Amino acid sequence: MLLSTKELGLKYYGRYVDDFVLVHPDKDYLKSLIPKLSDFLLSTLQLTLHPKKIYLQHYSKGVKFLGTVIKPNRIYIANRTKGNFYNAIEKQNKIIQDHKLTKENKAAFLSSMNSYLGIMKHYKSYKLRKKMICNRLSGYWFNHVYLSGGIAKFVLKVRPVKKNQRNANMGYT
Repeated sequence: MLLSTKELGLKYYGRYVDDFVLVHPDKDYLKSLIPKLSDFLLSTLQLTLHPKKIYLQHYSKGVKFLGTVIKPNRIYIANRTKGNFYNAIEKQNKIIQDHKLTKENKAAFLSSMNSYLGIMKHYKSYKLRKKMICNRLSGYWFNHVYLSGGIAKFVLKVRPVKKNQRNANMGYT
């Protein structure tokens, strides 16, 4: 048995992996869908709805979904996502402050920072990204990375190899 939005009487919904959001003007109707959805998820996908993660509210208050808050005609980065980004920056600053910069730490920096920038660039967050990076990220990181695409991605700087060193590495003298 597959449930479609048409069968459920829903015009708007969103889903990503195991998260989903349903939009309907009638709160009681949404409440009536919970057992039907729960049965479907259990019988078809062997999944259960987490009882504490079901919340019903008016759409004008916004819906938290995938690190954002969705409101009519706009989407904001959630405060929790901003806080996590701030914490990630502080963690990276501690690494460079402690002079523990390794190849692995540089890769972890790129992975972490680009993950946040990657989600944030899809929303109106240029000023937020710029403020967080310019005001919070240690300037020492910019000896090793640079920003690309309008504060959308960090890229590792490639240090040029000196000509004599390159020739020595290739067996020339």
